[in-house]
Amino acid sequence: MTAAPLISSQRFLDPAKVADKAARFRVFIVRVAELELRGRRYRLVVDGHHNLAAARAAGVEPTWRGPPAKWERIRRAAPPADFERFLINNLTDSDWYFVDTGEVVTELLDYEGHSK
Repeated sequence: MTAAPLISSQRFLDPAKVADKAARFRVFIVRVAELELRGRRYRLVVDGHHNLAAARAAGVEPTWRGPPAKWERIRRAAPPADFERFLINNLTDSDWYFVDTGEVVTELLDYEGHSK
């Protein structure tokens, strides 16, 4: 079975922070959540964007972990449709994109209340 594609809505990376982590760290923890958005499975980078970039710069595989407890509490407290809408509508600094290619996830562009 193929892993669900890794996506994010955070493109900003501080190059100095990435370089520092790549030089000093041996373990790069990246927190992801696997879930379905609009009928398709994705792995969302919840936390650790700089660690992921640093691991790649260092040429090592990051240590994948599940989302933080607070994130899980919010997910469990919301009806699934509301949580899905929340994720699609609340972007960090960019539209959702595939981390490996940088391409925008077009299926997630039409977020509620805003259309192309």
